[in-house]
Amino acid sequence: MMIHHIAAEAYPFAKAGGLGDVAGSLPNALAEQGSPSTVWIPYYDIPSLNEAHLTQAWGFSFPSAFGTLSAEVFTLRQSQKERASFYAIKVSTWTDRKGIYIDPESGHGYWDEFQRTLVFQLAALHAIRSNNQRHDCSTKDQIFHCHDHHTALIPFLIEHCEEFAHFKGIPTVLTLHNGQYHGTTDLSKVSLLPYYDPSKQGLLEWDHALNPLACGIKCAWHVTTVSPSYVEELKRSSNGLEGLMLMEEAKITGILNGIDATVWDSARDPHLAAPLKFGRKDALKRSKELNRQALDEHFTLDLSLPIVAFIGRLVWEKGADMLPSVIHSIRSEGIPLNFILLGTGNPEIHHQLTALNTDSKPTYIDTRLEYNEGLAHQMYAGSDFMFMPSRVEPCGLNQMYAMTYGAIPIVSNVGGLKDTVHPMTDSVPRKIAASKNESSPSTLQNPNGHGFVIDDFSVQNIVGILRQAVDFWHQQDERLAWMKANHQVDFSWARSAAATQKVYENLQSKRIGA
Repeated sequence: MMIHHIAAEAYPFAKAGGLGDVAGSLPNALAEQGSPSTVWIPYYDIPSLNEAHLTQAWGFSFPSAFGTLSAEVFTLRQSQKERASFYAIKVSTWTDRKGIYIDPESGHGYWDEFQRTLVFQLAALHAIRSNNQRHDCSTKDQIFHCHDHHTALIPFLIEHCEEFAHFKGIPTVLTLHNGQYHGTTDLSKVSLLPYYDPSKQGLLEWDHALNPLACGIKCAWHVTTVSPSYVEELKRSSNGLEGLMLMEEAKITGILNGIDATVWDSARDPHLAAPLKFGRKDALKRSKELNRQALDEHFTLDLSLPIVAFIGRLVWEKGADMLPSVIHSIRSEGIPLNFILLGTGNPEIHHQLTALNTDSKPTYIDTRLEYNEGLAHQMYAGSDFMFMPSRVEPCGLNQMYAMTYGAIPIVSNVGGLKDTVHPMTDSVPRKIAASKNESSPSTLQNPNGHGFVIDDFSVQNIVGILRQAVDFWHQQDERLAWMKANHQVDFSWARSAAATQKVYENLQSKRIGA
């Protein structure tokens, strides 16, 4: 099978969030398992794309509601590790913006967001068709895999628009990375699509508007989300699509994302002060301490106390609005710990956090209001606990990085956090066992749990759990045993790819039987 991934971003070429991680890693894992994959993203005028190894491959023209448009296709190569084929499509004035979603000059989204994503989707379909012709490829064993609302019109376009009739009958998959964003626009913009049977317009509509995500859910052969629990959450809260999620639940599967083991390798990570050694207990203790000491160069710390870290966007979804109150309570109650933070987001939260920085015993608070990938890696390796009080977390990757790097997670009981972090029960973890559910993060899990789980989302309860974590930190032998057990949990993309491969195989079987 040839899998065509169409997405708004793909790491390392263009990334704004978790979608970029998936579109950059899953296709490589699929290719390694025998499913050749292509990845198609817009060409943005951003440093990460401009600094990549770009080769102009071919060009073409295509019709649109904005006239005949010209497109250029570039092959992308960052290193030799890419197994999938990555392409960037440039349609001048439409794709070559200075930001992926946000205009860096205004700080707001682009006014023509629907138009530019539509142009990209049309261009991607024409690019795939011309690429098939260049290589004399049949569409018989091909699948289109779309990601979020930015490419969610593609299942409709290939099934109902005459312009793409040659793709009709090809299975389509839509992955929901964040079901809260639909790409909704005024219904009058249906006129911008290529010609389709007017009787099919209802597929484009939801709540009297043109809703690309709803259209994709209706039209895709199969829908996936980025964790099993997120499927259930979307049925209860998906910004107005709850009824649709319930209607289509038979074709929705939750598959947990993975992490790239070549980037997140605690034994070989170039960002770390020292490689982490999870073999002998004394070696783990020593290597962890070296990385804790390295954090003292970036933050004001008392290394005789546990280090609790928060890494992420300072927004409501991540529970960041709770941080000032939590930190104030920690300090007022005199809980002996270091609390360090790395992130950017809401300016008001920035202001409140800056005012809370303190090195007054016994609580040390220090924040870095910036994005720093290297420092983030060092924080996972040097911190004792990773704090994630998220309200919404479709999958979550930070908890996976944390367990891989020896930081015990403290998380909310939502989405992918619920699937990956089970509450610790005993003082010493038992032998890790395998699970039969291949799409579940529990495939290799510690049956005694992985960390501390926040069930009651209140400041008082959160502070109480942080106090429990501090008490646990002083149980050194148990803590080291838990770190080692968590490190062995398999969060590889290979597992996610295998589950995704099963979805593809089922769709191909349906196609053959049709």
